[in-house]
Amino acid sequence: MKNHFPEEIKQFHDISNQYEIYFVDLWGVIHNGIKLFDNAVQVLRELKKINKKVILISNAPRLKKTVKKFLEKLNFDLDLVEMLITSGDVTQNYILKNKDKFFYHLGPKKDADLFENVINISKNSENCLEIVCTGLIDEIGHNISDYQNLFETYINKNKTFVCANPDEVVSRGNKIEFCAGALAKYYKKLGGKVIYFGKPHHHIYDFAKIELERRVDRKIQKKEILAVGDNLKTDILGAQNFNIDSLLILNGIYKDFFRNNDLNFDKLIKSSEAESLIIKKYQQELKWKNDSI
Repeated sequence: MKNHFPEEIKQFHDISNQYEIYFVDLWGVIHNGIKLFDNAVQVLRELKKINKKVILISNAPRLKKTVKKFLEKLNFDLDLVEMLITSGDVTQNYILKNKDKFFYHLGPKKDADLFENVINISKNSENCLEIVCTGLIDEIGHNISDYQNLFETYINKNKTFVCANPDEVVSRGNKIEFCAGALAKYYKKLGGKVIYFGKPHHHIYDFAKIELERRVDRKIQKKEILAVGDNLKTDILGAQNFNIDSLLILNGIYKDFFRNNDLNFDKLIKSSEAESLIIKKYQQELKWKNDSI
């Protein structure tokens, strides 16, 4: 079944009066891991001027305070947004609620802040029934198949894989890198049980909506919200699952897919293994106004 061709939004300004709240992805929309996208930041400035609420929702497997420090290094103005919520926040919330369990961290040392104030974390995976994964590690390798022997050992011992970042890949500058979501997919393929925290799963959207309702002291209707992201499997699928509108940005992980302006969305959806998705709106890059119009 072919997907209908989505509506192109040439100027974000044109839809800014349709929504009050924006759930905006970070990596691939606001920055590329190395620098900010100036046009995207300008959109946030303009939304701030007209009193719209922007919540940055990231699948970063770290706490929001760590991500804030990273954004500040990029010279991002945090006053432009109402809140920042990460999959790391939601994952830590799960760990803290399960004090009777012991967890083991599989991931780079830079993600260790996820376990701040956590006492039920073990340095030995043998003592744990749940493995919290934040990403690939140098000691094992940067190819997904490098983890086969380790994962089969975990699966044989009935260990649950907790994925703190459902993204499978991320674009760092001009390079595509694997994320924890790719390992989770492989673990599941080998027969293991996986729990996900972050987009496209509902926990992070519920977390964001409830926290914003507490701040603004009113009930928020889903029709007020637009999700903005560059990833079909996380941002757009998550919005569809949560029953909110979405806008797909093309200059993130799909920037090489649309070379020569060949906008084949059916091919993109098929390649992303997301054939139940409907892309309703897209923009080449997050941009307030198009000078050529």
